[in-house]
Amino acid sequence: MAALTGGGRRPAQRVGDLVRQRYSPKGLVLTNSGTGALTLALKGVHDRRPGPVALPAYSCFDVVTAAAGARVAVRLYDLDPGTLAPDPESLRACLREGVTAVVVAPLYGIPIEMDLIDELTSEHGAIIIEDAAQGAGAALGDRPLGCRGSLGVLSFGRGKGVTGGAGGGLIANDEMGREVLAEVADQPGPPRRGLLELTIAMAQWALSRPSLYALPQSLPFLQLGETLYRSPEPVRELARAAAAILAKTWELSEAEADIRRTHGERLLAPLKQVSAFRTIRTPVGSRPGYLRLPVTLSDSAREKVDGARRLGVMPGYPKPLSELAALAPLSPDVGCKFQAASALAGRLVTLPTHGQLREADLGAVERWILSLDR
Repeated sequence: MAALTGGGRRPAQRVGDLVRQRYSPKGLVLTNSGTGALTLALKGVHDRRPGPVALPAYSCFDVVTAAAGARVAVRLYDLDPGTLAPDPESLRACLREGVTAVVVAPLYGIPIEMDLIDELTSEHGAIIIEDAAQGAGAALGDRPLGCRGSLGVLSFGRGKGVTGGAGGGLIANDEMGREVLAEVADQPGPPRRGLLELTIAMAQWALSRPSLYALPQSLPFLQLGETLYRSPEPVRELARAAAAILAKTWELSEAEADIRRTHGERLLAPLKQVSAFRTIRTPVGSRPGYLRLPVTLSDSAREKVDGARRLGVMPGYPKPLSELAALAPLSPDVGCKFQAASALAGRLVTLPTHGQLREADLGAVERWILSLDR
């Protein structure tokens, strides 16, 4: 029961109440990170139904960390570069390999249409884990991201829209998810006091100012803005300091999400005018969270990205998961070619949308966008 309540500590109980109010889950475990929550989900599924799990070939490297922590075999599926959703044919091929779960990750707060995925996974008896670590403020229909799979993964880490400096949650959305969650609810270890999480939260606030965008380049040892593989760590309960921060700032996240959407929609207008960019389509009736605004670039425009880092324009994940050495012990797909994932690794960039952007900052990004039309 401690894992469900945060051990009786008031901030963790408050965070649990807030998560339940927003997501109405059938079960909840709060963890030290979104990666930890995904690790528990993969462990729980594997314990009930041993077999490989399907991961997107283009995603945050932390999904591989979670798979390694759960000690599960992995198969990869490709994405549709126009929507960042699973490519149906590639997903079908994965399901034919006998995967027991499919991890669907709505990147950058871009919702994914789930109807066909529901149909395909149902045909093959696989369950969906919706990794909504980047889904703060986003919704599909009238439900927030994280609610469409049997299990949903939430993240409260640095740059995730709802933050305690660190933290995560695993929610169950149906009876299958509830049964899986019950298998792993007591597995997280005791929480840290969370001084590191407090430091991270303060650094995130300070370094999100546009005037400091150049800092990661001038101080590379900070490893800010980099995509790195991190080895698995033990899953713990939500840290006390992270819970306290979340309990105080949770309600602010909706206002921040509205600002991100406003900024994202503003930047989409010039992006759609310039042939060097292709914007990402969102499902009808969805509400994107725009944690950042992803677009893909033409060959001629890619060389101009480095000069725009000072504006907060950043490359996406630098390579597909099939090129990640850490995946080799888990998957036969290492070294295989995933066409869309490889293209996204070379062409996708993200634009800033957060609430600390000023009018001058947005104007500078707009001018950079329009400059690529020359």
